[in-house]
Amino acid sequence: MNLCLQSVLSISIIFCLFLLSGCIKEDDECNYSQKLTVSLYSKSLCETDTVYPAGVKDITLCVFDNNDVLVTYVHKEGVTLKKGYTEEISVSGKGIHTVVAWSGIHTQYFDINQLQPGKTTKKDWLFHLKRSQHIAVSMEGVQVYSGESRAFYLDGGVSGISEHTSVNLQEITNRLTISVEGLDRNEEEYEVYIESDNGSMNVGGSLAEDETVRYDPVTSPNGGRINEKFYLLKLETGHNNTIVIRNKISGKELYKGSLLGTLLLKNPEVDLSCDHDFTIKFTTQDQCECGTYTIKEIWVNNWLVHSYDTEM
Repeated sequence: MNLCLQSVLSISIIFCLFLLSGCIKEDDECNYSQKLTVSLYSKSLCETDTVYPAGVKDITLCVFDNNDVLVTYVHKEGVTLKKGYTEEISVSGKGIHTVVAWSGIHTQYFDINQLQPGKTTKKDWLFHLKRSQHIAVSMEGVQVYSGESRAFYLDGGVSGISEHTSVNLQEITNRLTISVEGLDRNEEEYEVYIESDNGSMNVGGSLAEDETVRYDPVTSPNGGRINEKFYLLKLETGHNNTIVIRNKISGKELYKGSLLGTLLLKNPEVDLSCDHDFTIKFTTQDQCECGTYTIKEIWVNNWLVHSYDTEM
């Protein structure tokens, strides 16, 4: 009788422990969370050492599975990057994963697409630059960073070990100063603007399909010289990026050309993956001392890329 009672008690204890444990870890249907530690830093191809940009003030971390479907994400404000800075995320599921990080997009300048675990993919659009009648809002002072980790494996918490990965944050915003010299007192008749289809980006960091929008400058008059400051999103070949200088009264274009192929990339020292601050200087001459101007020279970061005295 005592033996039977002991057997019943033993079976009952085992059954209760099984219920409390939920499921056995070897069962693929079990959903355990695993701690993922993410280190954040910045180092471009042109830098010899790791840096921690002061422009990174918030972080959004998105964890994707091997099908590039969002598993989970976290957002944190008040970030100050420094050596040893990490964020920790709880991730359910096992298999190959990656982390995509963003900073600087949670501002009044962007329309954000709500992230949805289980639905959002890296190819879905993440944000649109706000615009009105195809004219983009000014992003003055805004710095946007993005990066993606290498692929890593999560065992679903079976080992009980926290996994670690890192993300190299790269800036995707650009500052461009354009000056036009030699217009004498006619500078107020002219305007400079940039047309680009770079106003939207995907979750994975690539440019999303978008309409062409117009970027207007922050104007800084400087005694007989147009001096304009532009704030742009990612600059990439294969997309429309056009500079226009034209007479506002007559509509006649003094200059219209590709920002990248004709100007920035004509300077052999410019690397779009490393450089984000550019200066372009146009010099003009009056053909007949009658207010009819042509472009004489174009300088990019103090490098002469065109001299129309010799080319024309």
